Amino acid sequence: MSAAFAQELGNGVAAVGSNLFRIGSGETDNNVGTTTRKRYFEEIANARIFFNNLSIGLRYEMDDPSEVGQSFQGLRRRWIEYKKDGLDVEAGHVTSLWGRGLSINNFESRPLNYDAWLDGFSGAYEYKWTKDEADSRPSLGVRAMAGNLLYHDIDTTRPDQSVSARAINSEFGLFGKKLSLGLSFLQGFTSVQGLSFGRSVYTTKEVNQPEMYLSFFEGPMSGFFGFTESRAHLDQVRSMAADIGHIGKAMYGSLSYAGDQFGLTMEYKNYAYFIHSQNDPNANYFSKLPVSSPPEVYKDFTYTSITRTTHAVNFDDELGYQIEATISAIPEYIITLNASASSRHNSYSSQLDTNGIPLISASTDVLPKFSDNNFFPFWEWFTEVEHDFGDLDYIKFFAHRRSDVIASSGTSADVKRSTTVGLKFQYETVRSQSLLISLEHQWMFDAERPLNDHNLLNELVMAQYSFNPVITFGMTWDFSTWYEAGRHIWPEAVVSYRIGSGAHTLLMTYGAERGGLNCSGGVCRYVPAFNGLRVTLTSQL
Repeated sequence: MSAAFAQELGNGVAAVGSNLFRIGSGETDNNVGTTTRKRYFEEIANARIFFNNLSIGLRYEMDDPSEVGQSFQGLRRRWIEYKKDGLDVEAGHVTSLWGRGLSINNFESRPLNYDAWLDGFSGAYEYKWTKDEADSRPSLGVRAMAGNLLYHDIDTTRPDQSVSARAINSEFGLFGKKLSLGLSFLQGFTSVQGLSFGRSVYTTKEVNQPEMYLSFFEGPMSGFFGFTESRAHLDQVRSMAADIGHIGKAMYGSLSYAGDQFGLTMEYKNYAYFIHSQNDPNANYFSKLPVSSPPEVYKDFTYTSITRTTHAVNFDDELGYQIEATISAIPEYIITLNASASSRHNSYSSQLDTNGIPLISASTDVLPKFSDNNFFPFWEWFTEVEHDFGDLDYIKFFAHRRSDVIASSGTSADVKRSTTVGLKFQYETVRSQSLLISLEHQWMFDAERPLNDHNLLNELVMAQYSFNPVITFGMTWDFSTWYEAGRHIWPEAVVSYRIGSGAHTLLMTYGAERGGLNCSGGVCRYVPAFNGLRVTLTSQL
């Protein structure tokens, strides 16, 4: 959703609005590598009206067709909210984040066609005692939400899932919420429709999921620990009565220090919502609910070459950690060091049990395993040095190394490794004008490349000149030595123009964009390459 600004309408009434208009025409690749025509037309209008303690919001969408996902025309979002003192009640399409999202984090990402908002209601109330009432300054908050969702999976081969969910949360704080304890409970019912001999069949599930979390902060130190247990039960599978239960678990913890010249953050995850082998008959049924989305526990990068092969989190079965240090002790310099790693809990052998399920050959409970590709190990490290030499002037150097096992079966594995280096430079040439240059060079190893040579190079050059804040010109040149592919050079030109007082921004790109992973909140979708014209008009009213 694009940003918006409030306008006074008189009599205590104010309004905000925004509009996003996008069109594209060109060519893309389908799921079998054939070049096809690609066109999209999207209009998204948001409006919100405020009157005293009441606000009303609407979002109108016309995707005809959509760039990603299903086409839609009509009111995508509508809600009404009442806020006064510590009370906040909302009806309509609602979203929320409790703790770190182990039980409740239902967000939306339009570029991925990921939508987990509930159509229902949410409510929250919090009371804070003053220091005069209690030296420990306690607080007590209660939150609840309930609603329905028709969830379209990122994996388009999976059927849609009807979800009915309700949840409640209570959070108790001390010392101005420097210490907080939270308890949550989520209950959900899902129904997945399939086909059998031309008739509809249904698989239904009930989930009862308690969660607890503890957080604190004192001076430069802060920490969080959360745990949830997902108790799922299938009462019918493809319209046949069933009595199948499963208990999954998920754990997340973080510890941070933020000093004036040094910062350190450590994160740990142990997600076991449903540990299973690749051919488990219940693989599509016992995963976490779409309204749950815990942290991914790896760094979100802004460099294109790195994000193109981002690791896709397996929330059903993955444990790992992340450590990041930020050093600013040297004047005008900021140094960032980051490392993360993960793997699955089990390695499976080629031997099968009596039900045809692979036997477990090895396992780990606390730390990820890297010695066996059947654990699907992933690791990466990153370092960046930034030097600021003016209000807008800086130069950044970075280096990144990643290894990720995408698939594994016995002795063969789809392993991708990459080493990426580059720089980003911005310089104010004259007042209100600036130059931005980015260079990225990547060495890639891809075990699945259909040639004896599994190594290739990727190059990315981006240059941009801005007449702030009115107009910006830019170009991108993307190159790969994957010569057997249909294309290995992707040039693109871009221009951005702010219209009038700046309430409207027109963005146009023409040329070729290389495909790759697009991720948000640990959810990833592969975006195919695109060659053509894109136009985006953003309005803030």
